[in-house]
Amino acid sequence: MFVRLLSFVVLLLLNLPVFGQITASMPATQDVNTSKNYFPTDDLAAIDSLASFEQGSPTAFMIDPSIVSSRLVKLQNQIPLNYNFHTHQFVEYFAFRKAEFTQRMLERRDLYFPLYEKYLKQYNLPEELKYLSLIESGLESRALSNKGAGGLWQFMPYTARGDFGLRVDGVVDERFDPEKATEAACKYLKQLFRVFGDWHLALAAYNTGPGNVKRAIRKCGKSDFWGIYNCLPKQTRAYVPQFIAMDYMMNYHWDYAIHAEKWVKKIPFDTIHVKGYLNLNRLKQFASIPVDTFLLINPHLIGTNIPNDNKTVVVHIPSFRFAYFSSNRQAILDSAAFVSQKQSDSLAALFVDKLVQRRYKVKRGQSLYDVARILQVSVLELKHLNRLKTNRIKRGKQLVYFARVREKVMQAAVDSAADVEEPVVFKKAKKAKIRFHKVRSGDTLSDIAERYQGLTVTKLKKLNRMRASTTLRPGMRLRIS
Repeated sequence: MFVRLLSFVVLLLLNLPVFGQITASMPATQDVNTSKNYFPTDDLAAIDSLASFEQGSPTAFMIDPSIVSSRLVKLQNQIPLNYNFHTHQFVEYFAFRKAEFTQRMLERRDLYFPLYEKYLKQYNLPEELKYLSLIESGLESRALSNKGAGGLWQFMPYTARGDFGLRVDGVVDERFDPEKATEAACKYLKQLFRVFGDWHLALAAYNTGPGNVKRAIRKCGKSDFWGIYNCLPKQTRAYVPQFIAMDYMMNYHWDYAIHAEKWVKKIPFDTIHVKGYLNLNRLKQFASIPVDTFLLINPHLIGTNIPNDNKTVVVHIPSFRFAYFSSNRQAILDSAAFVSQKQSDSLAALFVDKLVQRRYKVKRGQSLYDVARILQVSVLELKHLNRLKTNRIKRGKQLVYFARVREKVMQAAVDSAADVEEPVVFKKAKKAKIRFHKVRSGDTLSDIAERYQGLTVTKLKKLNRMRASTTLRPGMRLRIS
């Protein structure tokens, strides 16, 4: 412990000449379109929590440690916000290397924070726990990790089903339902705090499981997170520092030129309960609901059909289409479902799909992706239906899937084109590439402005939110476009 402390002090002393607050963000990688397989954006595609632990240490801190440590003291509420090398490392990680991720969190937080705050208050939990979901899922309701954890709060299927009664099957996955998942997460965090009596240990247990934390306590002989730090899995060691760093960045992002540019707004919706077969694609078509809108407000619905069983399924209809849906409810639902002749007096002829459960025997050399392509279903749907934890399958294994059989039913009379809104197609705006200049010894603002076409001292200050008292230091990164 003494050796670690001494190393940390030496590192601080070596870096004193380059301390200084930077007000620029580093460029981040481009987003990836993730709606098809429900994988989160590039920051989360290959790992369970936001940032894998960075090996080694930076050659120099870019933010003055005294600023970070004093601000963490002011921010601290019920959960300790310790300042140390690991915490500082992730503050700079979110301020520079993952500045674009931090910006996205600012743009999306109003979508979920009111919901989080409601349940945290209901279960008498610290409000700052709302920042945990940023680390878990990047505020993406359909986030799915490479280990199978899903939703805003990253529940494993067996934990969601067995411990909290969430429905997880080939039709509905309530881990992706923001409200139900948030309440389940609050119940789980409350349980973990009762077990450990320490919020850092409770957070570590949320990440790696209470059993691993208890084993680390026995192995290290300590009863606090920093005492058992070296006995925890590598990713769990990074988990609490990430949480502290994200709390810091959500409150002091302005100082690093990170701010929301396009707020994500919640789409108001009304709810219906469906029992029996329903083709969701046809429901969207007949109710004239934009595909993207339906997906955003129904993240818990898996696949394109609700099968004909005895389970009731909740379906959300956007409020701006609910009046039309209510006026034509029976005709729309009958047209999207299998109906008898007696129910179709006012309907026109139509063919729809009916789901029939079937089995497929895996052949030699076939992967799960091959089978999904042959059966024309998604890999995720196959995994859900057959409760597969990995993409590996053996020859001869029987896989359950739903085949679509064409059935003749009836279609509701469609309103005139003037009465029906055209579905809106949302196209992702192309982001301009951010450019930076690394300050060298002797550089002045006017020197830097002259080097780049169209750049002025005033624009340079505005881009980097520089104050009159800001001093240029070698190694600083200034945003120039």
